[in-house]
Amino acid sequence: MLSRQFSFVLAAAFLVCFAGDLAAVSRNPPPVFETGYTLPPTTTPDLFYPIAAENTAVLGLYVLFLLLAGLAVHRWRSRKTLFVLAVASILILGFLLRGCPCPVGMFQNIVQAIVDPSAVVSWTVVLLFTLPLLAALFWGRIFCSSVCPLGALQELTTIKNLPISDRTEHILGLFRYFWLGIGVFCVVVGLGYIVCRFDPFIGIFQFGTLYPLLIFAVFVLGIGFFVGRPFCRFMCPYGALLGMCSLLAAKKVTITPGQCDQCKLCEHVCPYNAILPPTVAPTSQERRTGPLKLLGTVLALPIIVFVFLQLGDTIAPRLSTWHPDIQTAQLLYAEEEKWVETSGSFPETRGLVQIGTSSDEVYRQAVETEKLFRLAGTWLGMWIGLVIGIKWISLMFRHRRTEYEVDPARCFACGRCFWYCPNQQGQRLLTGCTETG
Repeated sequence: MLSRQFSFVLAAAFLVCFAGDLAAVSRNPPPVFETGYTLPPTTTPDLFYPIAAENTAVLGLYVLFLLLAGLAVHRWRSRKTLFVLAVASILILGFLLRGCPCPVGMFQNIVQAIVDPSAVVSWTVVLLFTLPLLAALFWGRIFCSSVCPLGALQELTTIKNLPISDRTEHILGLFRYFWLGIGVFCVVVGLGYIVCRFDPFIGIFQFGTLYPLLIFAVFVLGIGFFVGRPFCRFMCPYGALLGMCSLLAAKKVTITPGQCDQCKLCEHVCPYNAILPPTVAPTSQERRTGPLKLLGTVLALPIIVFVFLQLGDTIAPRLSTWHPDIQTAQLLYAEEEKWVETSGSFPETRGLVQIGTSSDEVYRQAVETEKLFRLAGTWLGMWIGLVIGIKWISLMFRHRRTEYEVDPARCFACGRCFWYCPNQQGQRLLTGCTETG
């Protein structure tokens, strides 16, 4: 019951902030001058970070922190080193650099460069985006452990861990994949970088944001006192990419340096449900029904994808009313149909007259925008259906385990499990290590 209430409250808070931010977006064009003044030509600034010494220095910091995190997790197996590195990440990458640039939202820059030929992405952006993913392919999610300032802040503020059922973990964990698809959708249709706009911790690092987002940030951080890393586990789109890469990691995080004694300490101390217990042998009935259930889910996958594809195609045109091109066309149509007393009643339509834009051009652009929304919405629905279907299929597989193992997709390489492992404690005593954590 607690897990279900938590998921409902978290979703409601996010939707309130989402609606409040969209309502705050300005829809007005440049002002209309009545004196014959002609607006000078304007230029659109770059959407991406320029190639600058500051970004090169930030890239160097991320490389250094990734190397230290990899050594702390896989060689030194030091929880204390990860703690110090997390503090440094919060102070330097968080408050000093104000959490920006950050790899978490940079997939939006990459998508913008793909869909917009005029957009130019710098090599620093590409490297900042790809380096943590490459590190995950070799060492797992070491970026999440103590390098990412968003994750580090949550890591240090987890005071008491309230357990969440495995089923709830699986369900809520899907939302980060949904948020990844929504982020791509918003870039494609021109609604902006929505992931960065709703990043709950940027307002904390930058000491100021809109009140709804500040409330959302305090809410997420407050939940993080009792539920480990709620943003990383359930909302971070970059974490979804890192989780997929960590499944293929060449060197995954291990709990113990020796043989597992099955003391269950790692399972109890992990706040992220990332420790998988040993499995029991399936019963004869499970052996008979297992393949049939797996076949049923595989056959249901196309149906699930088709349903969400149709849902995306239906909802996308309604979402298009948030776009300025659609809003301007609606206002112009209202004036032409005499739904308002006088023409030019709205600043948007007066601006069209001033710059000499015809009604046909406005309607043509609105139709093209709606088509783009419909196409992008179809792909978004297909993506959501695939995520749900593949997750359902993956739950049908039974992996045999004779000892406690780490789930690489959920593990944040925080170091708690191998710090509390009795085998590692004995190894530290033998080597004279006096580290505490």
